[in-house]
Amino acid sequence: MAPQARGGGASADASRAAVGVSARRFLAALVAVVGAGVLLIAGANYVLDPLHFSASGQRQVAAVLLSGQNYAVFDANMDFRGLRREAIAQMTRTPDVIVFGGSRFELATPDLFPGKSFYNGFVHNDVFEDLVAFSGLLYEHKRLPKNLVLTIRYKTFLPIDPVLRETDEFKLFWSEYRSMADRLGIEKESLLDVVPLGYWSHLLSVDNIVRHVSYRLDGKRQGPVDAATLDDMDVIHADGSMAFSKEHSASFRTILLSRGVTNMFSNADTIDQDSEQRAAKMSKRAAWPVDPKRLEALGVLLAFLKEQGTHVAIAVTPFHPAYWKGSLGSPYGNSLVSMEERVRAIAAKEGATVVGSLDPDRVGCQAENMRDFIHPDEICLKKVFKDIPVKD
Repeated sequence: MAPQARGGGASADASRAAVGVSARRFLAALVAVVGAGVLLIAGANYVLDPLHFSASGQRQVAAVLLSGQNYAVFDANMDFRGLRREAIAQMTRTPDVIVFGGSRFELATPDLFPGKSFYNGFVHNDVFEDLVAFSGLLYEHKRLPKNLVLTIRYKTFLPIDPVLRETDEFKLFWSEYRSMADRLGIEKESLLDVVPLGYWSHLLSVDNIVRHVSYRLDGKRQGPVDAATLDDMDVIHADGSMAFSKEHSASFRTILLSRGVTNMFSNADTIDQDSEQRAAKMSKRAAWPVDPKRLEALGVLLAFLKEQGTHVAIAVTPFHPAYWKGSLGSPYGNSLVSMEERVRAIAAKEGATVVGSLDPDRVGCQAENMRDFIHPDEICLKKVFKDIPVKD
């Protein structure tokens, strides 16, 4: 075999080097393009949906509300915890009554407490960590009221489990939660379990961009309004409560029935049927893990609030009658009964008041008073709140 020419080897090496350089340049260009695309999508979401992603945007809305004006929003899909954080930080005086709970409280207005200054701090998908965080937020800003209305629900005392809890919105209060847990001396979840890393992935949602662009193309604009309700936009009231648009209210049942959720799927045509199906599914569970440590920590929280001169009323809203009836006698239903009894005992020990019940018969709420299996209308909510004692 004839020896290879020295020049030929050098040429092959140069060719391979050139290919390597080209590959690296291509990869760098690809990374740059992808990175630019990601930043563009994230930036568009940040600008188009400030109530979801922008603290400064939430701060501006909080200022409008505290000035006494209502605020029209495209829909209720927003970071209410961020809005509450900004509102409490800007308050110049403490309301006589502050209400905090989940969306079951979104319809609560000052009419429930005549003659008293009032703020509704509801958020979506409330859990125990939210009770701790919101109380801590009020304490840090010296806004603990004489009357604080809290709540519990069937998911309040669940351990952190993405399947059972279904959402991780509570993580948006992660800093307040951990700070208050330290103040109370209760066991807290690890930082990794409460930092909202997953939430910020929503910045990459193209669907969200399309939705918000469509709102604007339809001529809708978010901003201050004098009206308490609108035909095509939801309204956050100056007191913190919310009024759904006529468009939203008309389709509310359809929206609720069409929500696909992890462990409570329903194909019902009516709210009554939906409640029955959900109860039947939940009743098949071997158990419902109410965490005793979280129940114990509730007592610590109530004792702390009492020391600060705050009277706590725990207002429990009922289930739809069909849901409650379908759950009774099952391990799931028994867990709920036991949980409520335990909460009542803890509250009594710490001088707090419990009103309402998960049992609709105890409250006097009928099927027609329920917007779905768990959300009461204004009539039912008034029946729950009417027994809340208000301290002067």
